[in-house]
Amino acid sequence: MSGGRVTGYALLGVAGLLFVVAAFSGWRGAQGIAGREDDTRSVEAAARKFVLAYGTFDYREPNTYAARLSGLATGALREVLSEAAIAPDARTMQRRISTHIEAISVTALSETQATTAVTAVQERRWSDPVIGTALSEAVRQRVTCRLVREDGRWLVVELRMQSEAPAHREVR
Repeated sequence: MSGGRVTGYALLGVAGLLFVVAAFSGWRGAQGIAGREDDTRSVEAAARKFVLAYGTFDYREPNTYAARLSGLATGALREVLSEAAIAPDARTMQRRISTHIEAISVTALSETQATTAVTAVQERRWSDPVIGTALSEAVRQRVTCRLVREDGRWLVVELRMQSEAPAHREVR
């Protein structure tokens, strides 16, 4: 009978060890998920900030547009944005653009890279100097942002327009 007890205690010990391993693994998994939630929120915030900055323009402050964007981007996108010129008719036509984010989701996430899908509504206003009329339109855009982690910050490295269509939304 003592052999049966030893086997029983051995099985009980193995079961206990497996329980401890499973509990530790579950705890580590929960910690990983919590860390991913923080990264997900950070990625969403960075993409939101970029899309809002990209979709906001006021003809009275044309020089702030590129500077505001280049601080939120990196790589070739940052270079292109820092060299971008505002269209000459922006001031003449008194162009103003404001943007509202409807939805944002992280579609891919690793330690150093992420991708988001963003749906935003842009409200565009301008004046036609020839006919002297104020005009406006609202468009719904779906964009994909690719981000990279650089010096602890998420920065946009690519913005890709997926679609743009008239938005059925009251322009204020």
